[in-house]
Amino acid sequence: MIYKLADGRTVDTAQDLSFEERNFVQKMLIYEYMKTGLEDFKKRWRALGNPVWQGPATLTNPGPAARILLDLERKIRNKRE
Repeated sequence: MIYKLADGRTVDTAQDLSFEERNFVQKMLIYEYMKTGLEDFKKRWRALGNPVWQGPATLTNPGPAARILLDLERKIRNKRE
């Protein structure tokens, strides 16, 4: 799957994400589709033990999976406004 970010860049989930990251991002896409609230969404992925979260550095230097999750956060935030 090619995911297009708000800034126009793309992430090829088959090439750029590990198997574990891909599975986790798929789960989070479902949560976004189910209209999960922003705070709940953040809690689900910004937690130790998931393959994407590597602590606060994830937010300052996000990898491909984190860029997708941050993009999903933006979409959730925009839907609320």
